[in-house]
Amino acid sequence: MFEKLDLTKKTDDKTFEKEMAPLQVEIGVLTRPLWEHRVPIIIVVEGWNASGITMVISELIQHIDPRGFSLHSIGSPNDEERAHPFLWRFFTKIPAKGRIAIFARSWYSRSLAEQVSGIDWKSGMKSSIATINSFERQLADDGAIILKFFLHISKEEQKQRLDERERNLLTSWMITKGDWDFHHHYDSYLPVIEEFIGETDKPYAPWTIVEATDSNYTRLKVYATVVKRLKKHLDRIESGGKQEGKNNGKTDITKPPKTAVKRKSAAPVAYSKPEYESHLARCQEKVRDIQYLLYKRKIPLIIVYEGWDAAGKGGNIMRLVRQMNPRGYDVVSITRPDQTELDHHYLWRFYQRFPKAGHITIFDRSWYGRVLVERVEGYCTAAEWKQAYQEINEMEQAYVQSGGGLIKFWLEVSKDEQLRRFQDRQEDPLKQWKITDEDWRNRGKWNEYEEAVEEMLARTSTPEAPWTIVESDDKYYARLKTLQTMIGYGGQLFR
Repeated sequence: MFEKLDLTKKTDDKTFEKEMAPLQVEIGVLTRPLWEHRVPIIIVVEGWNASGITMVISELIQHIDPRGFSLHSIGSPNDEERAHPFLWRFFTKIPAKGRIAIFARSWYSRSLAEQVSGIDWKSGMKSSIATINSFERQLADDGAIILKFFLHISKEEQKQRLDERERNLLTSWMITKGDWDFHHHYDSYLPVIEEFIGETDKPYAPWTIVEATDSNYTRLKVYATVVKRLKKHLDRIESGGKQEGKNNGKTDITKPPKTAVKRKSAAPVAYSKPEYESHLARCQEKVRDIQYLLYKRKIPLIIVYEGWDAAGKGGNIMRLVRQMNPRGYDVVSITRPDQTELDHHYLWRFYQRFPKAGHITIFDRSWYGRVLVERVEGYCTAAEWKQAYQEINEMEQAYVQSGGGLIKFWLEVSKDEQLRRFQDRQEDPLKQWKITDEDWRNRGKWNEYEEAVEEMLARTSTPEAPWTIVESDDKYYARLKTLQTMIGYGGQLFR
């Protein structure tokens, strides 16, 4: 790939000024209507050390409204970022609809730095490539324009630039031992970088390799490529065509295969109140011990609660956390997204709440709202909820593979039991706040929700993240089962 590039390409100053001037005007003209059409734009600039990444970005942003973009300079992760899964620091930085995010280095540099330094780096690299492709495809499916540039210079050119910077008192601080170490391994890294680029060069997120020996040529090629891509996208929108990124133009979406998941609402065992309280106390002590082990070993854990209205999620969570250290867990109750959340990819708001190493986050409802409430109530398109199964599976798989733990509960109640609980809540002044008109309206769509639940469980119960069905007609049994499931998870984790 790289050996075919002509690194001697140059653009003289006169040509540069003549060709750059209209591009600078056009980029400002293009970004405004794209903002009005709420199209997010992601620009990634990668390259060898000293290849001119800062120079290219400085040129690029001169004629973009500074209120419309964010620049993210990606270096080594800080303590907070290191305590989260690999993609967390990047997904939380994706732009809102209509905004531009420019990455000076990105998930590629970090993946190379972290994977190549590992023991089984080849296997790790394959996993990283799959994760990155999924990440970028999800953003493109949501309508984002993704442009990726790699600035390429020869080993000799890199050495010359590093030497020049090191001799200059004003720039010598920029050159580190790591820069020289990377330079000395240039020939070893070159085929790895080529493979990375080749495997992640996709129609929805293409790479542009830039011959970066001459600064004029480098800046002009990047600028021209950005303008061409933005213009093509805008022309398609304004001509009434489908947005380039939206669902990648897919008409037929391949959903993950189904896995048989048996649902029962009746408890197989009945506990008396004294039996329940005795078991509950012992289980809560064991759950507290598991929490401390997770903290000691710096393993983050996500617990997802989904289920029918009045299935007992709130009471179940209360019993689960009763003996846990409150400094080590968060309970996140998911409601309708606010405007900031709606302006981002639907998974963005959940990434924001992922636990750091050693901590537990309990989601009272979750990203599964996409294929339940949003599907049934028409808050998203059919294409969006159909492709969400794959997006959710990919997100959960990446999270687990990065070292996180994940437990998913579906609390099943019968239709008759739900009615009994609704009526009980309506008649009890202390419980009336729990029942709303929306609950009754949702009950009226039981069959539609039943279909959505069945497909959700079948398509998202995976080896990495299986569903645990909690028979919840009996609250005593349901509460003990979730506690026992966490205990069993801890036993597998620490044996």
